[in-house]
Amino acid sequence: MRYNILTQIFVGYLLIIATSCNSGERSIDKDRMHTEVVQAMDGMVMAWNDQKLEEALSYYWNSPDLVWINRTGVDKGYQPIFDAYLQDFQDRSKMGTYTYKLLHEEVLGSNAVFTTIEWKITMAEDTIGGVSSFIWKKIDGRWVITKEHAS
Repeated sequence: MRYNILTQIFVGYLLIIATSCNSGERSIDKDRMHTEVVQAMDGMVMAWNDQKLEEALSYYWNSPDLVWINRTGVDKGYQPIFDAYLQDFQDRSKMGTYTYKLLHEEVLGSNAVFTTIEWKITMAEDTIGGVSSFIWKKIDGRWVITKEHAS
């Protein structure tokens, strides 16, 4: 009888521990995530400013599920977006200098961050800019853009 009660108490204790470990999401280190996402954004910008287009585009998720929303509509898939950039910037000197200011950041989960930036690209003859929102996800150990809305 005593063995049954101790066993039941022990099993109950294990259930409480298991439930508390699995309840909700693990503690999220928002500061670490912020630092990693900003480092990814800075890496993308540095590659762009060094006219390394392919490297800059490597910060986008190489998946058919990548979504880019812009003034002309919705583009889906890494390859079509990659090809469009290669076409638009055959002359890499036209890439200009990219700068951004982080306007908003929201942690969506342990591996997802939503950011909004104000961006500007300064070229020899022109300056363009706007606001973009990104969903960054940590996939295979690196932060990549899985969704972008540019305006």
